[in-house]
Amino acid sequence: MLSQIQRFGGAMFTPVLLFPFAGIVVGLAILLQNPMFVGESLTDPNSLFAQIVHIIEEGGWTVFRNMPLIFAVGLPIGLAKQAQGRACLAVMVSFLTWNYFINAMGMTWGSYFGVDFTQDAVAGSGLTMMAGIKTLDTSIIGAIIISGIVTALHNRLFDKKLPVFLGIFQGTSYVVIIAFLVMIPCAWLTLLGWPKVQMGIESLQAFLRSAGALGIWVYTFLERILIPTGLHHFIYGPFIFGPAAVEGGIQMYWAQHLQEFSLSAEPLKSLFPEGGFALHGNSKIFGAVGISLAMYFTAAPENRVKVAGFLLPAT
Repeated sequence: MLSQIQRFGGAMFTPVLLFPFAGIVVGLAILLQNPMFVGESLTDPNSLFAQIVHIIEEGGWTVFRNMPLIFAVGLPIGLAKQAQGRACLAVMVSFLTWNYFINAMGMTWGSYFGVDFTQDAVAGSGLTMMAGIKTLDTSIIGAIIISGIVTALHNRLFDKKLPVFLGIFQGTSYVVIIAFLVMIPCAWLTLLGWPKVQMGIESLQAFLRSAGALGIWVYTFLERILIPTGLHHFIYGPFIFGPAAVEGGIQMYWAQHLQEFSLSAEPLKSLFPEGGFALHGNSKIFGAVGISLAMYFTAAPENRVKVAGFLLPAT
């Protein structure tokens, strides 16, 4: 079980590795739109330079604006036991099908589920637009769950032999057909339970946001302590890539407001306090201390003074 969870954690890195380049593109584009850096003439909206930079920036936002879809399609690369490309195709079709089912059920029976699908998909509405589909905002959590379900179906059914007259449906088509049927109850359960899950998540996230240093400590502690299980992605993911701290995620918000921050004389702590949740990596500075203590206490008692003398300068 632990190895499977760790394998899942490794699979999460496939889509995550797309973010550095996209972030660099967006960051450079925003920098090149700063008049203090390139001058007023080049940042004029009517100038060819500004128009080209804007076009490049929009391309850079591709990954950030489609994170759930990218996570859904990216996970099978690491989780599918065979034919990873076909698994990705099955997941993409099934993920979109799931969202279409949610949209149709929400528009038809929205009052039953207590969800108003007639409102605009804006921040705070609980709704979002996914590939042109108005659906519940399950962020990357929904994408990961659906991707996991369909990938499991792929691993189980991809090689299943069908009667000769049904041979055209063998393989990926068969996986998609079964996933189509599975997505119906999945969409129903999502509409039934996700609004309540949203309330619980928002309560926890509200605590982490409002508790100041304690909230960031709890957040960082959970992120580090869960690393051996691979579940730490569920802690930092909604903050860095999802709307837990700010709409669109800390990474996207930082890139969008980078120019604004660079022009302000206010401390970054005041301008962007939510950014503190992106500093969880700084907790690694205590790793050297922990390693040194472990080496000290496992050394032979008569050698501990020598070991301490060696480790203190390095630590």
